[in-house]
Amino acid sequence: MILNMRICLQIVLATFVSLASSSTNDSNLQPQQIHIAYGDDVSKMIVTWNTFNDTASTVTYGLTSTNLTLSQNGSSSKFIDGGDEQRFQFVHVVELGNLNPNTTYYYIVGSGDGWSSEFYFKTMPDGVDWSPSLVVYGDLGSVNAQSLTRLQLDSALGMYDAIIHVGDFAYDLSSDNARVGDTFMQQIESLAATLPYMTCVGNHEANYNFSNYKARFNMPNDNKKMYYSFNMGPIHFVSIATEFLYFPYFGYQQIFDHYNWLKADLTEANLPENRLKR
Repeated sequence: MILNMRICLQIVLATFVSLASSSTNDSNLQPQQIHIAYGDDVSKMIVTWNTFNDTASTVTYGLTSTNLTLSQNGSSSKFIDGGDEQRFQFVHVVELGNLNPNTTYYYIVGSGDGWSSEFYFKTMPDGVDWSPSLVVYGDLGSVNAQSLTRLQLDSALGMYDAIIHVGDFAYDLSSDNARVGDTFMQQIESLAATLPYMTCVGNHEANYNFSNYKARFNMPNDNKKMYYSFNMGPIHFVSIATEFLYFPYFGYQQIFDHYNWLKADLTEANLPENRLKR
């Protein structure tokens, strides 16, 4: 009888260990470096994150923290850093649509292989009769990010509607085979997963034809060209890529394309019906 009980207990323990092992999340499938950006109108938000192994791309969200009843799938792409190690990771992008203006949404990102902690964001109000509260900065490194603590506190206190980072990230995103970039994106996650993190490329992003910047950030209608525009209340923002002029060996056509796009964008922004708005 004692022998049979020992055998039964061993089988139960072995089964339990096996189930526990099979359900343990692979850290390479865990979402990290989560950040958001405005879409091309007030009803959209772009959510981006990274994993080190490929998996599904899903954002589950809702109007209350305990009721995440909405879900949107996206896509992932493999990014290979240009350094000696050729490190790679997968960048996941999901665009949320049909969002209500001036509304707080709670969300998690990931897949059945692993989910993030819960974050939240607030969509911008509709129309032009309001004043955005913005924080604008550039040249924020990973090792000497002296402003980060203050930015985290101000963000937690609800002082900003969005962040605009005008170039030079991490020093540099590509350093140490992009590990510095990974660390930096984790450092800013507490900001960038809650506040739309709108970016502009700088000269420190130039390595490997700006590949780390292009892979990590997804801006409205950017299409990896590194220039775009968006409207926020009474303001029309234009993010341009002057680095094309300093690094012409990456191609001259992008300089001409950039100029033509900027001319067309400003022409449209200055139409009488648009000038009446902003």
